[in-house]
Amino acid sequence: MRKKRFILTLFLLCLAWVCFGKTTEEPVFSNKETLFSTKTGKVIGEVLLSIAPKSATPGNNEWILIIGEQGGKFVDARNETTLWIFNKKTNTDQFKKDLKNKDYPVEVKGIREFLPFCENGIRFAIRDWDELRKQTQVSFFLNATTGDKMTLRLVFYTASSDKKKTNIDDEAKVKIEFVVPDLTSYANQTRQGGSAGKSGGGGGGGGAQDGEVISLTEKIDPEAVAAAKLIAQREDSLAQAEAANKEQRTALLNSFITERNLEISLFQEDVNVLLADNKDNKTKIDESTIDSLSTIASEMKNRVDYWENGYSDILLTEEAIHDKFSKFRVTHALTTKKIEDLKRQQNPLNNAWDFAKKNPLLCVGGGIGGLIFLKIFMKLFKKLTSLIKSKISQSISKAKNEAKKKATDGSKKMTKRKKKKKEKETDDEFENTDISDLAEI
Repeated sequence: MRKKRFILTLFLLCLAWVCFGKTTEEPVFSNKETLFSTKTGKVIGEVLLSIAPKSATPGNNEWILIIGEQGGKFVDARNETTLWIFNKKTNTDQFKKDLKNKDYPVEVKGIREFLPFCENGIRFAIRDWDELRKQTQVSFFLNATTGDKMTLRLVFYTASSDKKKTNIDDEAKVKIEFVVPDLTSYANQTRQGGSAGKSGGGGGGGGAQDGEVISLTEKIDPEAVAAAKLIAQREDSLAQAEAANKEQRTALLNSFITERNLEISLFQEDVNVLLADNKDNKTKIDESTIDSLSTIASEMKNRVDYWENGYSDILLTEEAIHDKFSKFRVTHALTTKKIEDLKRQQNPLNNAWDFAKKNPLLCVGGGIGGLIFLKIFMKLFKKLTSLIKSKISQSISKAKNEAKKKATDGSKKMTKRKKKKKEKETDDEFENTDISDLAEI
């Protein structure tokens, strides 16, 4: 019984290795891609990405994307890094709740929503999401013919783990371009190359001629020579295609940064108009308008950063295009500063502070002059107050004296009147006295 179980397990392992351990055909594209952070532009690490057809049939439309390398480090980075991919746009808050319910604690930092794994609409056969820790093969489907140039715009989310939870904290975007080969001839070439490699390991003397090893004891195999020529022609065509591809990428990059420089220049003019109107009319601009300007400027920079990171190989050799990217960064920095100035101008205190920073000597002199004027004004105010009090005191004293004088004069007049009245009464009595009464006396 144990023997049957062992055999069954071994059979399943072999079947899994056949199905998932390798692809049917050799890759048509294989390259170590650098993962750049879309948030900071810094390098996160490198990952090997390969593309191979599912089968060599002419009508094949299923392809395999191989992420990572077998037996090697999955992501070549400083810290252990895992990659997350999603089959559709996903809300991060709901995603955290779903994983928390499954007892898988995940923390998402600085990301509002997860984008689909492929941005340009190519269908990948993945579940709702996958966390990748080792080499993984993901199938996708293309309706393409021989010679078509295909582009994959892939979105990876990078995460690190600690003892308590997994932290998804960054996003990286990778652009892959490859040309669909003639699958029939491609399969024959790879098989012939493999058989030539096996036969080349045998012993025997030989000499080198034009880079080919010719056996001195055997006849030249016409099929081997034809296969070698076919491989050489294929390499030449690939080199030409790569050169043409680089020329197209250079033209595309130049067109892109030229348009972005025009956009940022027009955007800067709009900000200048708002600044001028704000200074002339003293009108307050809505905070939402300023926030919208900041958002637009940030999105412009993010878009240019993404292209700059994706086309770094061209920027290393094309100085004129590199200068255009530098011009964009300078214009963007100046525009961002003007938006901040516009925001500060909405507060009058900030305007006064800006004036003070620009004219420190004038402000110091004005402050000293103001203190002197204040001191003189206080002295004059005190003197004026004292003079007014003195005048008021004098007026009160004068009024009192006049009232007292009037009272004194009035009493004197009354006394005189009484005296005159008494004298008059005495005179009247004397005049009215009868002479006979005087005789009796």
